Amino acid sequence: MRRSPEARWIGMLGILALSFLPEELWATSSGNGPGAEVFWQSVSFVLICILLIYVLKKPMGAFLYKRRDEIKHSLDQAAKKEEESERDLQEWQQKINLLTTEIRTLHDSIRQEGEKERKKIMERTQEAGQKIKEEAQALIEQEMKKARILLKKEMIDLSVKLAEDLLREQTRPQDQERLVKEFIGRMKEMN
Repeated sequence: MRRSPEARWIGMLGILALSFLPEELWATSSGNGPGAEVFWQSVSFVLICILLIYVLKKPMGAFLYKRRDEIKHSLDQAAKKEEESERDLQEWQQKINLLTTEIRTLHDSIRQEGEKERKKIMERTQEAGQKIKEEAQALIEQEMKKARILLKKEMIDLSVKLAEDLLREQTRPQDQERLVKEFIGRMKEMN
């Protein structure tokens, strides 16, 4: 008859347990000494161990196999999650790199647009300033013309008044008759 591996283990466990007992306990004394008692206790211990192994073998084995499978499954799941996390990390790093590139591009384009807008504003400001300057120059020239015309008119009015005053002082009634006749003659010639 061939022994099962469990029976071998149980036998070895019993022998090992007995070998650790102190020698004094094995020694027999006269009569009913502790030697026999220790022997039967050891035998009882080995039998209880064999019984426990026999009774608990299937539930403990099932428990240990189940626990081993659970641990293996947990390790597999952890490995899968780690791989997923690595992929997610790489994806996020790529997204961050793309966003960084887009931000730089956007920043550069905004800066360029701002520079263009600043140049346009400067050109418009210069054009507006030039236009205001031209309008002011035209207004100054217009006012100068008005002032010259008013000055000429005042000079003419003053000259006429002075001439009238001079003529009044120096003309005599005979000269006035002669001037009236000459004026009337010229008017007749014109018609």
